[in-house]
Amino acid sequence: MQPRRPIQRLAWAVAASSIAVWAVAVAATAGAPAMAFAAAGVAPCAAWTGGDQPPDPGGTGRNNVLSGVAVLSPCNAWAVGSFDPEQTLIVHWDGASWTQVTSPDPGIATTLSGVSAVSASDVWAVGQYYNAGAFHTLIVHWDGTSWTQVTSPNAPGSTQDNLVAVRASSATNAWAVGSYNNSSNASQTLILHWNGTTWAQVASPDPAQASGLTGVATTSASDAWVVGFDYTGTADQSLIVHWDGASWTQVTSPSPGSLYTSLSGVRATSPSNAWAVGGYSTGTPDRTLILHWDGSAWKQVPSPSPGGAAHDNDLSSVAATSANDAWAAGGYDTGTARRTFALHWDGSAWTQTATPDLGAATIGNGLNAVGASSAGNVWAVGSYSNGTVDQTLAIHCC
Repeated sequence: MQPRRPIQRLAWAVAASSIAVWAVAVAATAGAPAMAFAAAGVAPCAAWTGGDQPPDPGGTGRNNVLSGVAVLSPCNAWAVGSFDPEQTLIVHWDGASWTQVTSPDPGIATTLSGVSAVSASDVWAVGQYYNAGAFHTLIVHWDGTSWTQVTSPNAPGSTQDNLVAVRASSATNAWAVGSYNNSSNASQTLILHWNGTTWAQVASPDPAQASGLTGVATTSASDAWVVGFDYTGTADQSLIVHWDGASWTQVTSPSPGSLYTSLSGVRATSPSNAWAVGGYSTGTPDRTLILHWDGSAWKQVPSPSPGGAAHDNDLSSVAATSANDAWAAGGYDTGTARRTFALHWDGSAWTQTATPDLGAATIGNGLNAVGASSAGNVWAVGSYSNGTVDQTLAIHCC
């Protein structure tokens, strides 16, 4: 029996090899390092708008998808993803418009899933590429002038390595997470660390038959979180592990779904305030899942599922700027189409806010990532269908 895949932000078919590529962008999706704290007096953003849309380099006849976003300021944001035929896509927001920036493509079926920015001249993006009969980790870096590929390790003996999320707290501390397949072809956790000079694999827990990591958050060199799923043989459960400066250890986390529970994004503003999001099912349509860390335990917090009890709901990403300001984004089904949705935390409850859908009422839309530089500057990215293929989608709350 194969484990149920965690909530997927995007998936591409690799035509040349007939191998399905899955990527969930996380968390490694949000804004400034260690989550920028909202300055005193900064008002929450008022409304989401469609605004200027990013380029679709694949055109209207090929898929174009954004899977991660990093927000540095109102005039500086990055979004990453892919476009057919399986090429990396990186776009930049300069305060007025999104423009495509040249990005490396070291192999076929090359995709980017997550992005994190330390400064205007220090930005990381991660994903995978296919070459010589195997999938390899992909890490690229922006130095203020250009994006270049940086050497990244793969798990020994694996032919299926994939990085889904990245998070940096400084120029000498960054984490990238994902999964690889072992000799039994079972998914295992993969964690890489950047020390300012090189990326190296770090030992990570694999508590069940199959495990995968989908999101990462870090506040300092001695405080980081990673989330995902582990398959027990009967169902997927939530997986949360913590870095204390010396090692990664699993931390108890709620798994309310009897059929499956999966986490897709995590963000922290301090050692006593972190959020993780995803979804779960008890045999009925998927429900949203939000967990909160208060410094001592992870606990489930009530969250809306706008698709109701009859249709699927999922959260793909979370961003936070303070203890009283956080955003979660994803998509839900209406029975005839898929729609975007965003939830906001005001310090007491999660509530849904209205979001644009560029696709028609019977067309699919979805948000794969959300990022914020302050309470008043939030971006969410994903894709919508033009009736034939996916097109890039970016919405702004300010």
